[in-house]
Amino acid sequence: MAKERETQAQEKDLVQGDEALARGALAAGVRVVTGYPGSPATGVFDSILAHVEDDETHVQWSPNEKVAMETAIGASIGGSRTLVILKSVGMSVGLDPLATVSLSGCNAGFVILLGDDPGAWASQNEQDSRWSLRVAEVPVVEPLSVAQAAPLMHQAFAWSESLGMPVVVRVTRALTVAQGPFGSSPEPSASQRDFLRKRNRWIALPYLVEDRHRALHQSLRQMQAAFEASPYNVQEGQGEVGIIAVGYAFSKLKELLQDRPLPCQIMGLSSTWPLPEERLAKWAQGLQRILVLEENGPFVEQQVRALAQRRALSLRILGREEGTVPTEGELDGVKIAAALQALLPDAQLPRQEAEERRMPSTVPLCDDCPYRPTFDALIAAMERNGGRDNFIVIGETGCMVRANLPPMELFDIKYSLGSGLGIGLGVALSDTDHRVVAILGDSSFFHSDIPAMPRAVQLNLPMLVIVLDNDVTALTGGQVHPGSTKDERGVPRRKRADLVDVIRGCGVEPQLFTPHGRVEMEAAFDRALSADDLQVIIARGPCPRYIEQA
Repeated sequence: MAKERETQAQEKDLVQGDEALARGALAAGVRVVTGYPGSPATGVFDSILAHVEDDETHVQWSPNEKVAMETAIGASIGGSRTLVILKSVGMSVGLDPLATVSLSGCNAGFVILLGDDPGAWASQNEQDSRWSLRVAEVPVVEPLSVAQAAPLMHQAFAWSESLGMPVVVRVTRALTVAQGPFGSSPEPSASQRDFLRKRNRWIALPYLVEDRHRALHQSLRQMQAAFEASPYNVQEGQGEVGIIAVGYAFSKLKELLQDRPLPCQIMGLSSTWPLPEERLAKWAQGLQRILVLEENGPFVEQQVRALAQRRALSLRILGREEGTVPTEGELDGVKIAAALQALLPDAQLPRQEAEERRMPSTVPLCDDCPYRPTFDALIAAMERNGGRDNFIVIGETGCMVRANLPPMELFDIKYSLGSGLGIGLGVALSDTDHRVVAILGDSSFFHSDIPAMPRAVQLNLPMLVIVLDNDVTALTGGQVHPGSTKDERGVPRRKRADLVDVIRGCGVEPQLFTPHGRVEMEAAFDRALSADDLQVIIARGPCPRYIEQA
């Protein structure tokens, strides 16, 4: 019985990675949480939302990552600890304000939870956002394990506030979905500050940049000194070869080894940038070879190569850039085992089997999805109006991507979130032999299609724009957007940005249909596909998975 109680207690202490990150932010006293939904970061937002009341913490999805970043900047300047939650491709959208706030700095703690997506489980690319963050000159840390997630998140707020600069906590899908011990619970922090009114303190102007840049570099040197002593970087093992396991790659390595010792020294590195060079150089003294295990690109590997050259360290460095680790895809047991075999040819390692992958974008549309009859009506209308080859169909990120699967195989072009209308305009300008059909999602329209709509009205090209409105951001888990009828907590909104009003305000009158009106919708598509000007149709039907049916 005692053993059973002990097992139950241990199970209670296990948490998922995204829950641990959320608890760390709450313990740090975060007061404003914003961002834009996208795997693998969304679960952290959902966990925070489940733990707080409206009067404790403001938790709200923004229309896009740029607005999220700017809201966070304002909240930090105003004195509230702030967290921005976004994914890899979203960092590209939020980079503009981030590259400026790194110069002006912050007031209250300002942390960005960034979910990179090695293997592109739910992204259109496999970008390593650390390169962009280095361009913005923003410090980056990566938890080594679920147990480290909460305390490192808590520490990131402390570092940010003490040095007056944003700090990024970078994670990957493997960490956010992993189960692990919660570890030590961070002590709650007092977080509210007063607004600091000081001439030019929060002003970004060209004549101030050089001095601000100099101050930023001084702060980065202080951050680097903190990383040198960081307890979140760990060392273990003995031998003449070494392994640098960056972020959650450390936990993947430990899981593969299953407590089997290797004749090597292991450095679990959470301080990604700026690199704790003194500590790494001291650790690497006397080593013959080093293997760098990290997700996405050879970001740390290149820094270690440069460090070895500057310090005249005679050692061979293995990794993604050198070719020991594949340059594409997520690190799994098979890839790590192969890299270890190259480092230690005589090592006896557990046999690894390749995992079968089922990508979310290969899952068909739900049977009762309102997009199905919309797409069927569109395809039928295109066939009646000269055939499918007479049209160029453009899509964008969202549940609509599943219409690219057989049997529909709908799209000719598909890029990123909110790109459908802008790309459609470019195609329509350059190809007059085909009619362009641009299909947009509701959340992606608010994200970044809106700026292209006034230009579409001005050009008035003969193209059809279809906006799919299911009331939520369905592909990432049913999160709300500015046009949703309910808020993040499921409470009906008193005011929302209705798509009809927004599009009308851009200068064109949209037609509104529901999937139940199949005959009317097909007739509208027929008229629109033969019109000689811009036509906009909104197909509105609630997502059956996330919206209660009336």
